[in-house]
Amino acid sequence: MFWFSDNKSKKDKVDKYEELEKLVWNFFMDEIPRLGFEQREGQEDMALDICYSIKEKKHTIVEAGVGIGKSYAYIVPLMYYNMLFNKPVLIATSTIALQEQLIKDVKKICSYIKHRPEIILAKGMTHFACRKRSDEYYKDKDGVNEDEETLYKYIESGTVDRRFINLDINDDIWENVSIKATDHSKCEYFKTCRFMRLRNDMLETKGVILCNQDLLTVHFQKLKKGQKGLLSDNIDLIVIDEAHNLEDKVRSSLVESYTKNSIKNLLKESRNSIKKNNIKNNLSLTIKKVYDLLDKWFGELNNQIQNQINEDKNFKTNEIERFFINTKKHKELIINIDKNIKNIHEKVQFYSDSNLSEDIVEELENLIYFLENLVDDKSNNLFWMEKNKGIEIFSCPKDIDKEISRLYFDKTKTTILTSATIADKSKGNEEEKYEYFIKNTGFDAKEGFLAPQKYSPFNYNENSMIYYLENMPHPTYERSDFIKKGAQEIIKLLEITKGKSLILFTSKNDLKEVYNILSKQDLKYKLLVQRMSSSQDEILEEFKKDEDSVLLATGTFWEGIDIPGKALSNLIVFRLPFPVPDPIIEYKRNTCDDFLMEVSVPYMIVKLRQGVGRLIRKHDDKGIVAILDSRIGDSSNSKYKDIVFDSLPIKNRSNDIELVKKFWNKKCKL
Repeated sequence: MFWFSDNKSKKDKVDKYEELEKLVWNFFMDEIPRLGFEQREGQEDMALDICYSIKEKKHTIVEAGVGIGKSYAYIVPLMYYNMLFNKPVLIATSTIALQEQLIKDVKKICSYIKHRPEIILAKGMTHFACRKRSDEYYKDKDGVNEDEETLYKYIESGTVDRRFINLDINDDIWENVSIKATDHSKCEYFKTCRFMRLRNDMLETKGVILCNQDLLTVHFQKLKKGQKGLLSDNIDLIVIDEAHNLEDKVRSSLVESYTKNSIKNLLKESRNSIKKNNIKNNLSLTIKKVYDLLDKWFGELNNQIQNQINEDKNFKTNEIERFFINTKKHKELIINIDKNIKNIHEKVQFYSDSNLSEDIVEELENLIYFLENLVDDKSNNLFWMEKNKGIEIFSCPKDIDKEISRLYFDKTKTTILTSATIADKSKGNEEEKYEYFIKNTGFDAKEGFLAPQKYSPFNYNENSMIYYLENMPHPTYERSDFIKKGAQEIIKLLEITKGKSLILFTSKNDLKEVYNILSKQDLKYKLLVQRMSSSQDEILEEFKKDEDSVLLATGTFWEGIDIPGKALSNLIVFRLPFPVPDPIIEYKRNTCDDFLMEVSVPYMIVKLRQGVGRLIRKHDDKGIVAILDSRIGDSSNSKYKDIVFDSLPIKNRSNDIELVKKFWNKKCKL
C-alpha cells in the first residue's frame, strides 16, 4: 500500500513537471502572439531551459542578451510552478529599480494566466523608520529643522519606508530613526509596525518574493547557522537576476566593519549596562585605557593610508577606495586592545543588569573575534581600510566562491542565475565562456546546467558602430595628456551627434577634470553631471527630456539604466574599466598564474559589455559607441584587444572618424 502511494506521488510530480512545460510552451507559442507581443526564439528557449532546470533540479547559468525579454522568460515558468506546486518562489536582483519593474511584470503575467499569488517586495530593516526610536530621538533632540519635522510627520502618519518619504534625508539622521535588531515584540508599536507585518509575510507567504541579493544572502547564512531565516523555509526555486553582481553582493553582505566611534559606542553601552557603582567605576578606567589605545591605533592607520596615497603615483587615476592594513607594525597595540575588551566582556557577562546585555555580550564577542583574526597570519579573512568621514576597518571571507557555493548551490533548492553579461569570452563551449563567473561563484559546472547563450535579436551591425582610437596617451602613465586628448576627442564626437551622449568614466577625478575642460568650451549642448550623493532618477529624467544633452557619469551608470530612443545615441567609454588595485584584487592576484588574463581582463570585459549595453535598448535604436582607450587599437600589442572586440555584440567598427561621421549621417541623423 505504501509502495503504491509513493509511486502515485512520484507519478503526480512527473505529471506536474510535464504540465509545467506544456503550459510554458503554450504561453509562448499561443498567448504571446494573441496578446500582441513579438515572439522571440531566445526567450522561448530560455523559458524551456528553466523548465528543464526545475524538473531536473539543476542549478543553472543562462546569459540572455538585451532584447531577449529574460524577465518574462523566467517569470512565466516561476508563476506556473507557484500555481501547480503551491510553493513560494523568489527573484533576487541587485537594484531596487529592477525589483520595482519586476513587480509590474509579475502582475501582468499573473493577469494573463489567471493566477493571483501574493507578491511581496522584501526589504531589510535599514529601509524602514522605527516609530519608537523616532519618538526617543525627537524627544531628546534640542530643536529640529523643517526637514526633520517633516520626517517625523511622515513616520507618525505611518509612512516609514524610506523610498516613499519624499525628503533628502541625511544618513546620520536616518541612522537615529531606522529600525535596529532587538526584541521587537516588546515594542509598544509592535502590532501596527509595518516592518514587522512585512517580516511576517516574508516568512509565511506562498506567493512571490522579490528581494535584493544582500537580503537573500543573509537569509541563507541564518539557515546554515541553524537560525530562523528571514524568508519562507519552503522556497526551493529562486532566480538571481543581474547575477554578474553576485560575487560583490555576497561579499558585501558578509562584510563586518568597525570605526573608532563604533567601538567606543559599544564600550559606552557596556558601561551603562552595569548598575553597581564600584564595578562601573572600575570598568570606566579600563574603557578610558582602551579609548587612548584606539586613538593611538587609528592615528597610525591614518598615517598608513596617507603613505599609500603618497606612494601611488597614479592615485588620481585609481582613486583608491580600499587601503591595505599593516597589522604587523601594530600587532602588540591590537593585542593590548583585545585583552582589555575581553576584560570588559567578562564584567558585562557577570554584572550587567540590562535587558540588552545579551546583545552587548554578543557584539563584544564579535569584536574580540574580529581583532583576533586581524592579527592572525593564518586567518581565512581579508582585511582592509576605507576612509570617508573617518577610518573604517573591514573584514570578509577570503574565498567568496566557497561561501557562494555553500549558500546558493546546495541540494535543497534550484538556483537559476541570469544576466545580459555573464560570459567573459565569445569563443569555446559554455564552460569556457562562463569560466570567470564559474570560478568566482563556485558554481559546479559538472553537476549544474550551463544553458547556451541567448543572443540579442537586435541588428547591432546595421544600427550601430564602434569607433576606436589609435595612439592615445596611456590612460595611467600619461594621465594628464590622456585627459586633454580624450576631452578633444569627446568634443569631435559631440559635434557629429549634436549631443545625445552618455560618457562613462571609471574614475570620479577623470570625470571632474573632463567636465571642467568641456564646460569651458562653447558647446551648444547642456552638460549634466551625475550627482554622487543622491538618487540617479532625477538626473536621468533630465537627460531623457533634453535629447541633445550630454551626461557624464560613473559607477552605477555602467549598468541597470534603460534609456531607449534618441537621447542616448552616442555612448563614450572614456577608458577601459579594469579593476582598481585593492586588497581583494591583490588576493586574487596571489591565487592565480596569469592575473591579467585570468582576473583583470575578464573583469574588464564583463563591465565593458554592461556599459556598451546601454546604447541599444530596442529594435529601432541607433547610435555609436566610442572607446577612447587605444590599448585596443590596431597598433597596440596588448594580448586582449581581439578578445575585447570579439566579446562585444557590435562587429561594425572603425578607427577612422570620417567613416563614423558617414555612418551617423546615413543611419542616425535626425
